[in-house]
Amino acid sequence: MTDTELTYRHCSPADGALLRRVAFECYTPYYADLWEEGGMQAYLAALYEPVRLASELADPNLSFELAYRDGSPVGFSKLHLRCDRAETPNAAHLERVYVSLAVAGSGVGRRLIERALAAARDRGRQWVWLQTMADAEKPLARYLDAGFVECGRARLDAPKVRADRRGMVVLRKAL
Repeated sequence: MTDTELTYRHCSPADGALLRRVAFECYTPYYADLWEEGGMQAYLAALYEPVRLASELADPNLSFELAYRDGSPVGFSKLHLRCDRAETPNAAHLERVYVSLAVAGSGVGRRLIERALAAARDRGRQWVWLQTMADAEKPLARYLDAGFVECGRARLDAPKVRADRRGMVVLRKAL
């Protein structure tokens, strides 16, 4: 896939319903096995609850960007433009990069990561950090290939996450 086949658009508060739909479509095929019965649906419903999502979309510290192929949304990223960690000052937090199963492996995720890194750099950030599931091999490899390095471990403490799948890796990258 070439860059000319992809377009990008920053989301506004009016994009809540679209972003919610894209998030559900992109998340579900990759993480269904992470959850106990009913857990994933409850998690996504809370995370993309319309009032909460509208508030996040209006927050100037948050940037949501949609990726489109042939006019259809195929992924998105969420970047906290200012979100320091104790060992990572002057940082942005790349909270989400999700892509549709239809474009998996085509570079859409990599391009969303590159665009988020550029946005953080443009805002004068020195670091970008993120968390990913410790056993999610493809996303972890994607982040390591992008130059992120491990700087810690964490646990996903959401209700109904399978006990053996709670491990997370904290990664960061100097800009």
